[in-house]
Amino acid sequence: MKTKGISFALILLVGSLVTPIGFSDAQVSTAPLAPSSLTATPASDSKITLSWTAPINATNNQVNGYKIEIETGCLGIFSMLVANTTTTSTTYSSTGLISGLCYQYRVSALNSVGSSTPSNIASATTWSVPSMPTNLNANTVSSSQINLSWLAPTSSGETPVNGYKIERRNSCSGNFSILVANTTNPNTTYSNTGLTNSTCYQYRVFAFNAVGTSLASNNATATTLQAPVSKHVPSEPTGLNVSVFSNNALKLTWNMPSDLGGAPIIGYKIQRNGTTIVNNTASTQTSYINTGLLSGHQQTYRVAAWNSEGLGPYSNNSTAKTSNQTVTDIDNLGQQVSNFVQQRNAFFKQQREETIKAMQECNDKIRNIPAENRTQVKAECKDKLKALKEKYKETRKQFKGDLKSLIETIKSQIKEEKKLKIIGKDDVKDFKKDLKEFEKDTKKEVKKEEKQFNKEVKEIKKENKKEIKEKSHKDKSHKEND
Repeated sequence: MKTKGISFALILLVGSLVTPIGFSDAQVSTAPLAPSSLTATPASDSKITLSWTAPINATNNQVNGYKIEIETGCLGIFSMLVANTTTTSTTYSSTGLISGLCYQYRVSALNSVGSSTPSNIASATTWSVPSMPTNLNANTVSSSQINLSWLAPTSSGETPVNGYKIERRNSCSGNFSILVANTTNPNTTYSNTGLTNSTCYQYRVFAFNAVGTSLASNNATATTLQAPVSKHVPSEPTGLNVSVFSNNALKLTWNMPSDLGGAPIIGYKIQRNGTTIVNNTASTQTSYINTGLLSGHQQTYRVAAWNSEGLGPYSNNSTAKTSNQTVTDIDNLGQQVSNFVQQRNAFFKQQREETIKAMQECNDKIRNIPAENRTQVKAECKDKLKALKEKYKETRKQFKGDLKSLIETIKSQIKEEKKLKIIGKDDVKDFKKDLKEFEKDTKKEVKKEEKQFNKEVKEIKKENKKEIKEKSHKDKSHKEND
């Protein structure tokens, strides 16, 4: 009986130890609870990393894997990604995805009984190239610098923008070339230096991230300023020559300075034997007759030029002696008139060629740039043509002054010839009549030239406007077809 009692006690003890184990196995009779805190994080343009928290009592419920479902495009229609991970790990990498596409996920826990209800839904978008930079602006700073600024892409492609590529088109025409391959920083400004003055430049910008390069921004155009002219006094006149004009007069001729000092010549200073006889001729004429001299006397001259900055250095010295005999140079009057006519013709030719060239260049730029940049280039061209107009306005004013000076000089020569009795009263009358006709014809011819020039400019403007209008219609038509 005692033995039996001990045995029974042992049996009860063993039963008490075994029963919990058998009882625990019996408790796995339901599916586990749902996982929680599911997150989805993009890791590349084709990979998203998932992470979640295991269900409460996962161990007691003997969770032995997870089911992962995926939905492509975030439209809410799930499909099986992994039927069973066969592991208790609470992370997973979803690979082989499409760049820039939204994906949704949900996870269910698995045990021997079955599947839990799904976790929360987590979504993520794979990395993609950034969207294009916007609002690119090009601002002129000087004759050699243009500053660029733009707005960062509205979408970085789920990974940070780490640099920009900048391209430039010189003279606002032709193909773009790379100015900066990669700025290697997210700054949205850039200073383009070392440029050519008075030149049009066009820019566009691309954004970089870990995936690749965006589309191009809008084009931006700017024109560098005209290089400032360093003004200084003119260089010395060259080729001074003194010749006999009469027994009481010597004639000086010279060439204008090779360097005008960045400002127009406003006259010449003339010295005779080291003494100033004319402080400023107030004319651009490069000749002078020194009258009232004693016959048979030698004189030495030198000449210097004035501009708005002051008086330049003197020319070479030149010496001549008045004659004891009467010498006539009345035929030189015709040569002076001829020289003036040539000067006038050259002036109008230069004005016409320079203005028409500038207009054609502007028209070519406007024709060859995108429509969104034409307004700015038109404004720049308008300023350039206005500057040319002002330039030639001042030159015409100076030209009229030269005409007046020439007439006065010729009258003085005629008076001197009459005084020296080289020519008679009838000749004086004829000369004055011819001079008056020349002055009248010159003014009439100048007015005619100006009228013809203005007409040509107007016709070119009309033709250019028509071409640009046709170009705009074509661009609009292409855009609509696209």
